[in-house]
Amino acid sequence: MDRSTGGPGRRKASAGRRYWRSKTDGRASRAAWAVAVALLAIAALALDAHGRPAGAQTTGSGSGSCTSTTSCSASGTTSSGQSFSASYNPSTGSGTITVDSQASQPLTITQTSSTTFVASSGAATLDCTLTSSSTFTCNQVGGQITSASSSQQPARTAVKGTAQGTSRAQVESTFDIITSRIRSYSREIAISSGTAQTSELEGRPSFYSGMAAGSADLRWGAWIDSSGSHLADTSPIAKFDGYGLAELTGVDYNLDNKWLFGFSGGYVRTDVHIPAIAGSRLEDGAQFGPYLSYIASPHVSGDLLFNYSRLSNSATGLASFNSNRYAAAGNINFFYDVGGFSLTGFMGYIYAIENPTSAAPGLIGGVPTSIHYGAVKVGGEAAYPIDNFEPYIPLTVEYETTNPKDGTGRGVVIVGAGARYRFTDTIKGGIEVTSDEARSHSTNIVGAANLRISF
Repeated sequence: MDRSTGGPGRRKASAGRRYWRSKTDGRASRAAWAVAVALLAIAALALDAHGRPAGAQTTGSGSGSCTSTTSCSASGTTSSGQSFSASYNPSTGSGTITVDSQASQPLTITQTSSTTFVASSGAATLDCTLTSSSTFTCNQVGGQITSASSSQQPARTAVKGTAQGTSRAQVESTFDIITSRIRSYSREIAISSGTAQTSELEGRPSFYSGMAAGSADLRWGAWIDSSGSHLADTSPIAKFDGYGLAELTGVDYNLDNKWLFGFSGGYVRTDVHIPAIAGSRLEDGAQFGPYLSYIASPHVSGDLLFNYSRLSNSATGLASFNSNRYAAAGNINFFYDVGGFSLTGFMGYIYAIENPTSAAPGLIGGVPTSIHYGAVKVGGEAAYPIDNFEPYIPLTVEYETTNPKDGTGRGVVIVGAGARYRFTDTIKGGIEVTSDEARSHSTNIVGAANLRISF
């Protein structure tokens, strides 16, 4: 056996190391490889522990060596980026494994031929085959294998569910802020262009452009928005309670009263307590991205926006890691005025995906760290301008198209109230409070304030 690789070899042993040629040591050599195989399979199978049917295959690579007839070790990395290590006693056929730095689990290896073996962990078994010096294939033939013990799994599932719930809250908060700014300003561009549909609106001052209809255009604008939220989940899957913050600023340019080009950036944070781990989970980081709007007519506009976030993730009892989140949204907006009311409607779709960095594990305690979130939104706003003051009522109905992992429902109705105020022709501000209603087991109450300067 070649001790540098842990694989079968032809090297002659010295007199002091003749156990390498013995039958027992041959079993030790194969056992070391078997441990590596089992570890790789366990780590890889954990990626789809809830959805992969029995008999599916997975591969990975690793190496092992034996320092005596009773002591072997193996380590490696799976194709998903998980690390593993193990120690094994070939004389007893037992050992321990550690996957993704979680608690060690017992493992039993049984040799069935020179290149095949059975690895057992709890009630689960794997049929394994050595296919080359560093690649292995294992078929799961019974039970379910995870890198966390059965007592640990509910806590890991709670962390995963909480991650999806708080990530969804971050995405919604960020995109609601930006789309609200785009929608309001796009409406004001249409009115200020002198194409309002009623004479009643022709002299109305614009709350966001800083001008009355027909006056000289102010093409540039800069804005800032600060929001805080109370977040809670009462489901048995991912119970948590905490808060969220979103601080955003942006700048945009009005081109010919038809196009609005902008860029935003800021900071986002969620910090929640999770009873299942008797601790907390924190996710925070920077985010930025472009947005644009096209004003098709006094009654219709469309907008697109993209956002990238670089996030740090940590939870009590689990290793910290970084993640990248990519999110995009598109909306069609409708404007109309009835009497003294300014009515706005919209419909759109939002999608976000968050993946750990290549240096981070694909699993934490046997639970995937990737997050997907998608939702269809339909809503509107009814505003009533009174001189420089404009109170309004927003309403949004949302349906999540991805499968919620936090025990909450797919549908939600978001209701609230807000007001805008024009301090001068170039400085406008506003406040808003919204609350998620009708989403089972979920609480998300958001308060926000904003300020815009046109120049």
